[in-house]
Amino acid sequence: MATRKFCLLTPLVVNRKISHWLIILPGLVFLSLYSFAQTNISGIVNSYYQVIDVVPAKACVRLNTVAGLAQGDKAMIVQMKGATINTSNSSAFGDTTSLNNAGNYEIGTICYLRGDSVFFVFMFLNQYTVTDKVQLVRIPEYVSATVTDTLKAAPWNNTNGTGGVLAIHVEQDLVLNAPIFADMSGYRGGAYIVSSGTCSNAGAPMGWYYNANNTSPQSGSFKGEGVFDITAAFSGGRGAPANGGGGGNNHNNGGAGGANLSSGGDGGGNSSTTGCTVTIAGRAGKALSSHGGKKIFMGGGGGAGHVNNNLVSSNGGGHGGGIIFIQAENLTGNSYKISANGQVGGPAASDGASGAGAGGTIILDVDNYIGTTTVESNGAQGGTEADGGNIGRCYGAGGGGSGGVIYFSGATPAIPVTVTGGAAGPETGRDASCAAVVPSAAGADGLIIPNYTYFSSLVLANSYCSVLLPVELSSFTARFANEQTWLNWKVPQPETINRFLIERSNNGTGWTKIAEQVAVEGTIIYQAVDLSPHPGYYLYRIKIIKKSSALVYSPVQRIYVPGKNKDITIYPNPASKKMFITGVSPGSALTLSDISGKLIWQKRAITNQGIIEVALPLLPSGVYIIKIDGVAKRLIIR
Repeated sequence: MATRKFCLLTPLVVNRKISHWLIILPGLVFLSLYSFAQTNISGIVNSYYQVIDVVPAKACVRLNTVAGLAQGDKAMIVQMKGATINTSNSSAFGDTTSLNNAGNYEIGTICYLRGDSVFFVFMFLNQYTVTDKVQLVRIPEYVSATVTDTLKAAPWNNTNGTGGVLAIHVEQDLVLNAPIFADMSGYRGGAYIVSSGTCSNAGAPMGWYYNANNTSPQSGSFKGEGVFDITAAFSGGRGAPANGGGGGNNHNNGGAGGANLSSGGDGGGNSSTTGCTVTIAGRAGKALSSHGGKKIFMGGGGGAGHVNNNLVSSNGGGHGGGIIFIQAENLTGNSYKISANGQVGGPAASDGASGAGAGGTIILDVDNYIGTTTVESNGAQGGTEADGGNIGRCYGAGGGGSGGVIYFSGATPAIPVTVTGGAAGPETGRDASCAAVVPSAAGADGLIIPNYTYFSSLVLANSYCSVLLPVELSSFTARFANEQTWLNWKVPQPETINRFLIERSNNGTGWTKIAEQVAVEGTIIYQAVDLSPHPGYYLYRIKIIKKSSALVYSPVQRIYVPGKNKDITIYPNPASKKMFITGVSPGSALTLSDISGKLIWQKRAITNQGIIEVALPLLPSGVYIIKIDGVAKRLIIR
């Protein structure tokens, strides 16, 4: 096992609209804005890594490999599985009893790599269980980017526990000249396996789960995949495992649709009057809880229909949509789509059709939408069942997948946005002598959620990484003096750098670009001054944009800005046993006097947080005067 070290984790941009004032000192460099050529991107741009160990105390994960990762890289950590479900052989099968850590995610910045260990700048926000398929997804960063051919998520691979996520960060302009596509990249649909033709009306398999690998006969076809990691014993049958759709039971019943935060649709049933006639259709994938947006999920896979004739080559249950995460200042759509749609359920002829995949999850942290961009996380239609007019033989169609969920960092933009549930699969060619149709059902519509803040930690881990400088910096310091924050940095090779972005985190609520500064060839020393920070803690960093368009981050520097007298507040007021004083500087002199000026006590503030708690002595009710560094405040004792 590699030696682990403490380090710091940097949160990502949540709100760029906080205003600040900053001056660049004359004689050093000049404030300037430049336009940069856009990087062309297409295909799969993310890298995916298995997390094999989590060390929360050190904001550290160990990976199967660290190839392709570097200090300053942004990354998403997300747990793909781990829910606990009811496994009773009853209609309650698949009910989620606990999501546990399934769906937990956060976004941060890599501080340091050593061996197989990756350290972050902030403490982890969530807990993770590595046996339940936790992955790290590297998020590529661009100054500006143009999608020249379809940008894709790698399909989810349950064997190695990676894929299904597309995530990018673009500092300025993201232009779509092709789609961004995570359709059918999520949880896998139930496999299409042909059963022997044996069936029985008297002893029809009514169970909620079976081992779907047993095909002589297959009592229940494969269920769709979801947040519960299905074992072989539970792999088949009509019960829905959390957000995965249930499979159709023997004989020729339809599979059900997958789910996300909304439920899928039931599969259609056997309505024959000849041969095997029992209706035992797959049950719909069950809606998950996002726990207030703290968890994100891929769309659940559809359950497979029960098959014994194999007259139509089918793909089985439809795959769910994947996860998309995009940060950009401006997004120019050019009428292209951003989509995480589910896949249509597989069709069947004189067999059971399969359920569809659910829509996935899309998070868009975008300031401005230019032109038209269609954003979709739709459930797909259930599989079509073609009865072919066979006398007395009518079988089940597939259930529709649910719509997914789309999060916007601000108000829902005035662009086409859809999270439509998938339609029920149709049943065609029915014979008039069949019993009443047992139709499949549509998936429920998904959710559109505005004003969403994605999850990244705000708790600094340790000062360890503050001394780990990238090769582009030889020093970077920050200090508070004379009511201002002074930032100083030195670069050994300014000729390789295009510009610096000075960023500040206002009390940990998100990074804001407060100025841009041009790198000047031959000038190695730079300085900037933040003129008017308010009291509290601040984080500062320098984002370095190289002439190659690569992005590099400085370490994070933490500064405490003491409160000014006018910012001092006392609460509660009136008070009785204790009071709190905010805006107090370390070492401030405190005195308490009665209204006549008689001194009751004097203290000196000891604080690192700008707030102190003061226990009050037993005093008669009345008006008192408390002074903080000579500034008088009225205090009522009751």
